[in-house]
Amino acid sequence: MKQKVKRTYAKLLSSALLLLGLSVIFPAPAAKANYINDIYNGLQSFSELPGEVNKLQESYQQTAEELQQTKDELGQTKDQLGQTLQQMADYQAQNAALQEQNRKLSQVVNELKDDRTAREKYYNRIKNTIYTGIALVLGYFLMIRLLRLGMRHRSRKSDRLG
Repeated sequence: MKQKVKRTYAKLLSSALLLLGLSVIFPAPAAKANYINDIYNGLQSFSELPGEVNKLQESYQQTAEELQQTKDELGQTKDQLGQTLQQMADYQAQNAALQEQNRKLSQVVNELKDDRTAREKYYNRIKNTIYTGIALVLGYFLMIRLLRLGMRHRSRKSDRLG
């Protein structure tokens, strides 16, 4: 039983030493007992509330005005966007019309080129026909001359021989 008492006594002593050591390491904060300063500070804070409310109202008004300006600017931007979209639609329609006109002009140009090519072929055929006709006529006269010369030459030879 003495050992139980010694153990209990040792536990109590170690607990007391532990608490004493902790209280030395971590000192307790100093207590404040100045009620008058607390009341004065509370009244001062309460008296400053209307000024803060006025500041908040002014800030709210300023924010509301800025929001209204932003809304107005947004409305103007929407109007400009609508105008820009309308202009884009007009440009697209104009572009489509110009593309159609360009296609028609290209078709006309191609037809004119085809007509010119056909005309040049026709003129070349006429030229070739004329040149061929002239060559045939010249060839005919040349051949007749050569035949006559050949016949004269033979007739002279036969006259000499005979």
